[in-house]
Amino acid sequence: MPGPTEREWPLIAFTILSQAAVGAYGTVAAAFLLGAAPQPALIQNRVFSVPFLASVLAALGLAAAVSLLHLGRPGRAATALANVRSSWLSREIFFELAFIAFVLILAILRWRGQEAGAAFRPLVIAAAAAGALFLLSMSRLYMLRTVPAWRGLHTPISFFATAALLGPLAVLAGRRMLFDFAGSVDGFSAGAELAALAAILVLILTALLLTPRTGLAGGTAETLRELPAGRIYPLLAFRLLYLGAAMIFVFLFHGSGHTGYAVLALLAAAVSEILGRYLFYALYARTGV
Repeated sequence: MPGPTEREWPLIAFTILSQAAVGAYGTVAAAFLLGAAPQPALIQNRVFSVPFLASVLAALGLAAAVSLLHLGRPGRAATALANVRSSWLSREIFFELAFIAFVLILAILRWRGQEAGAAFRPLVIAAAAAGALFLLSMSRLYMLRTVPAWRGLHTPISFFATAALLGPLAVLAGRRMLFDFAGSVDGFSAGAELAALAAILVLILTALLLTPRTGLAGGTAETLRELPAGRIYPLLAFRLLYLGAAMIFVFLFHGSGHTGYAVLALLAAAVSEILGRYLFYALYARTGV
């Protein structure tokens, strides 16, 4: 089956890992900034634990290291920052580095017990903004006029929805190891579950409606050079199957509170997004000059 070359597998890993890290941070940042009833004080004081922030940094570091495998000459990666004003690639790298820097500062402040200081909350907001702009830049980087399959809404919706799915599920799966509070906190867990379920619904609708050549609103006339529709359907079917499994496991977690169901939901969701991102790169075909 035609699909991504070996050069594109690092990009699959980079985009999924980065989006999961931003999504996990966004989940916790929302709990911190908005409070999670019925125990907002507990959430605001303890949700930004050192292990959690270290895990976000580790995922981002791994994603960045893997992305270098895509470059013919990794030593020239620093030059990509030279055109922030005009290049979405430069903006992607800039906001990625900004996000990493803000999260690192938050981790240092939390480790030193200074999370109650006046600077902590503005830093939380700044990191969230940098993460969102990182995802936006990543999306815009792929929306090329010469690649019809990547040009539409399918790309940004998929990228942000992946973050909104894998991030909350990662937080739920690791909550006993990553956070300072024991067990589950109803408001915190419920918010993460709701975000994950909403992302699943968005991804299902996006797959059914916007997938190039097969989606009901995805268009076919301008994508004739891409992966044949007959080879898209199996990938879509398996992706939808794993998204459905992730949804079932989220409901089982909600009913029982067992972390094992959250881990299974995360694994099913991760497989679904690998399939989706594989299809994304397999549909690559340039038109024009």
